[in-house]
Order: sequence, then structure tokens, then C-alpha cells
Amino acid sequence: MKPVPLDMTDISTSPLLPPETPLAHPVQDLRKHHNDNAAPKILNDGNALVWRIAAFLPAIAATFGLYWVMAGWFEEGGVNIIEASLIALICFNFFWISLTVSTVVCGIVSLTRQGPQESAGQRTERLDVALLVPVYNENPWYVMGNARAILSELRQYGGHHTYSMFILSDTRDDVIADREIRAVQALRAELPPGSRLYYRRRPMNTDRKVGNISDWVSRWGAGYSAMLVLDADSLMTGSAIGQLADAMARDPGAGLIQSFPQLIGAQTLFARSQQFANGVYGIALAEGLSRWSGREGNYWGHNAIIRTAAFAGCAGLPKVKSLRGKDRLIMSHDFVEAGLLRRAGWGVRFLSRIRGCYEETPANLTDHIQRDRRWCQGNLQHLRLLTTRGFHPLSRFHLFHGAMGYMLSPVWFLLLIIWALIGNGQEASVLTYFSEENPLFPIWP
Repeated sequence: MKPVPLDMTDISTSPLLPPETPLAHPVQDLRKHHNDNAAPKILNDGNALVWRIAAFLPAIAATFGLYWVMAGWFEEGGVNIIEASLIALICFNFFWISLTVSTVVCGIVSLTRQGPQESAGQRTERLDVALLVPVYNENPWYVMGNARAILSELRQYGGHHTYSMFILSDTRDDVIADREIRAVQALRAELPPGSRLYYRRRPMNTDRKVGNISDWVSRWGAGYSAMLVLDADSLMTGSAIGQLADAMARDPGAGLIQSFPQLIGAQTLFARSQQFANGVYGIALAEGLSRWSGREGNYWGHNAIIRTAAFAGCAGLPKVKSLRGKDRLIMSHDFVEAGLLRRAGWGVRFLSRIRGCYEETPANLTDHIQRDRRWCQGNLQHLRLLTTRGFHPLSRFHLFHGAMGYMLSPVWFLLLIIWALIGNGQEASVLTYFSEENPLFPIWP
């Protein structure tokens, strides 16, 4: 029997929501500098500078070494435009590969050092943390299962801070929305007295997830000193949430602290291979990235704690013009929000050693490609935001690095075309490993 949808005409008066505590969330102007007077002055992090040298200098040196070798291969008879283009593209590609390798090496070195990444100390601030779970046509029972696990973990963990969970629904299907409300009500009935679980459904999903979070900040943000943004498939232990909250309480200059989500729940061969790779070298890569990022880190859209007032005052996203002159939503909003926070004077940190932060991965290649297509569109859009006024150089690098993750594929294809153009014939200035006289054994240079 089909359930009868509940009345959604005035969800704001529902007991599923607390009283509103509005907070101004202005849209930022990307053409002007913006400094937040409430942001403490960020001191230079000498350790981060050392790690940046350790990561970037070997990558740059290896790239110049490759250039020197390849220039020597082609120098006989002079280097023409096509050959120069080939050398430039190969070196450009090689730098990003080298940077990844040196980052992993830095991460391995760092992981061998004793002691936690975040030193424990006296907590000087008690945080009221809102756990935000944006959902869009998700399976309500699955979402509530994760919510129940997180709230149960927090009760067992205890700690210094208080927590409230908001299920922020952008669901467009009334039947699913009805199930969401029933699931929330069922979970609230199971929770012990004093637990805070709320539900809000927007009439229109304006601006997608960006608008969903922005709506919460504008209506309830003033009541919470921090917000921890989750995905519908995110799962975090009470210890991990408590460590993130403690880290923000100890660091008044931190506007955002990102954790390292590990992949779980893989059932298919494709998903398990992704999960295996994440577990084998993802931790070392994350550790190296956290070291050289310092207080100019990045944001991946979930499993991160954010200072609510800083986000509201400094990270309101504007629309950007498309190539046809139309206003478009910034799609990969997380990178840009991290840049805006750092621009205003707030630190953006990445604590990769916090364990207990999880997410799921697409089950098959089709789902992976669909997700990657969205990321590709958003990350390429960042190329137009590189000229934003006031961005820290490392924030610009994060934007450019994300775009390069998708630009390198056509660059590799272009390399194949150039190799074909200059490699036609035995006398061409290109290495020939096999010849017709001896096709079974390579000729090594």
C-alpha cells in the first residue's frame, strides 16, 4: 500500500526543527580582497615550509633532469617546434607524477615519526557542533542507520562538546520525503532524552548542496559555533568527531579542519580495488599532503569541521559567468570555500592521522564515471577562478592541481599524436627500440 505523503507546506513550524537563530551569510565578491577582522593572525609555519621544500624541490629537480636528457636526445640537427612541444608536454606531465611520488615519500617519512599529528592540550573552548547531513533522494533507512551509529558513538565517547544532528533534505520525491520523516521520527523515539536530531526539507533545491548548506547557515548558524559537514554515505566514530572538535577548540585561528576519509563497504571487485588502493597508499599520500599544506589546506566537501561564523562571513559563493554569459553555480564548491576562508585570514588544516572517518565508493565503473564527470566539470571551472583577488598562492595551486587531474588525459593523447608525427621513419629524431632486421630484441639507448 502506497503511504500517504505528510503535509510539507510549513515544515518550519514542525517539532522536528529547533527555533531559528539567523546568521548573515553574504555572497563574496571574487574581484575584491576580503579580510575578516575576527580571524586571528596566522603565524608562518616553519615546519610546513620545510615539508614544501621536501616535496616540491625533488619534483622540480627530477623534471629538469628529464628535460636535460630529452634535450640531449633531440639536439642533433636542432630542435624543431614539434619536438620542443613534445619535450614541454612530457616534462609538464612528469612534474605532476614526480610531485605525487615525493608527496608519498614525505608522508612515509612523517608516518615513521613518533607522536600524534595534533598535540593534545588544554581545551579552551566548548563547542556547540551541528552535524549536517545533506540528502537528495537517498534511501532514508540507510541514512538513518548511519545517523544512529554516529549519535550512539557520540553518546559513548562523551567529551567536552555538545552535538546536534540536522538531516537537511533536498529530496524532490514526496514518497521518499514521507519515508524520511517517518525514519527520523522512528529514530528520535529510540534516542535517549536530550538527544538532538532534527529534520528540514527545502521546498526547492535551489543551488543544490551549496544552497542546502547556505540555507542552514542563514537560518540556524548563529546557534552553533561549528558545523561538521557529512555526506549521506559518511560514517564517523565518536572519537574522530571528538578529535576534530578538540582540534578546532585548541586552534582559534582554524576556520576549517579536514579529516582523511577512508573507503569502506565495498562489495564489488571494482569497489574493493578502489578500497584496497585507498588503504595501501592513500594514508601516506594524505600524510604528505597534510604536511606541506600546513594552514593552506584544501576541503573535500565532507567529513570536515568548519567554524560557522567564519564560513558565514567569508565563504558565501557567488555565481560565475559561463562562456555564454549565463550565471552558473560553482560546482566543485569545496575547493573554492577553502580558498575563501584562507583569503579572509582563517587557517585551513588537514589532519590525516585522525582515524574513524569513512565514506563509500561507487560500486562500478559506470557510477564512478558519472561521479567523475561532475568533478571534471567543477574542477575545470576552477581554471576561471585562478585570478580571484586575495587568494593565497597555495589555494590557487589546489585549484590548478585539481583541474590538472583531468587535463592530463588529453595531454597524454596529444603526446601520442606528436610521437606519431615525429617518429615516422628510421632517421626521425626519436628513439627506435625495434628494427626490421632484428624485431625480437630491443635496442636500448
